[in-house]
Amino acid sequence: MTEQPKYTAGFRDRLFDKDPFPLAIWYPASVPESSVRHMGVASSAARNAAFATDGPFPIVMFSHGSEGHRFNQFWLAEYLARRGYIVAAPQHEGDNYLDASDARQITIIERRPREMRLALDLLLDHDDIAEQIDHDRIYALGHSAGGATVLKLAGWDFDARAWQSYCTVNGETDKVICQHAPTDDHIDRLHQTYGGPVVSEYDPRISAIVAVTPAFGVAATDDGLADVKVPMLFVEADTDEILHDHVNAAHFRNLLRGRAKFIKVKGAGHYSFLPKCTPYIAENFSYLCRDFGQDRDTIHRTVEQVVHRFFEKVQSGEIQGR
Repeated sequence: MTEQPKYTAGFRDRLFDKDPFPLAIWYPASVPESSVRHMGVASSAARNAAFATDGPFPIVMFSHGSEGHRFNQFWLAEYLARRGYIVAAPQHEGDNYLDASDARQITIIERRPREMRLALDLLLDHDDIAEQIDHDRIYALGHSAGGATVLKLAGWDFDARAWQSYCTVNGETDKVICQHAPTDDHIDRLHQTYGGPVVSEYDPRISAIVAVTPAFGVAATDDGLADVKVPMLFVEADTDEILHDHVNAAHFRNLLRGRAKFIKVKGAGHYSFLPKCTPYIAENFSYLCRDFGQDRDTIHRTVEQVVHRFFEKVQSGEIQGR
């Protein structure tokens, strides 16, 4: 029997416009949905609808991948909204499809978690939205660089020295991660600013995270992950053509040693977690449309169920941190 969600998906965009950043939210509503388009991809939502009346609701703070945008996982946001979750997605400054000037650089590693914390602060102070948020059920989810972002919110001390050391040896074979590897000057600045290679941007309000094909595993160490105590779910691609598995998802798995849930999605590539491709994207950015043995709709349905089940088990207490 097909599951019947309890709510429709409400949708509001540009809550804060460009000051400090564009932010979209999806949330439980009760009025019918109508057609919407996100970056040219058709979907349905109840634009600017009132919240359903039986809140407050858990909130999932979402961080998009490098050079992406706030709509990158709208399909997952709509799914969660129809099942009783608010999903909030800021568009990261200097690392989005319109402005990638700082993409994959150390400044983004510092800035992204702060933007997520600021977005949550603003929502918790918003006249209309604050009362709809369950303060005891605040989660974070991110894809690729966004996966690294939410891990930092959970307490990961990102080690820029480990990133630098890895790229000294592997710079020619891992250009995605090593193109903007920190220099000695970067490391010195971090020590002067923080007293270490990069301090955590830990946010104690975040009580569980989901990292989808997280990047920058080369900066993960035993010590850096020692203080991460919230429940964690890692969603891996069966064939990640962008990030080397042994220094990203597999590296996190080895370091965490049973402290997190890991799910590998068969037939998925790194970009399989983006929306279905439009003809324009397929013609101009064909690399974003590659899947590896499974159609994208099927991949999305798998991720929706896995993520929803994880959050439900966190709320029930079946999955706990340490």
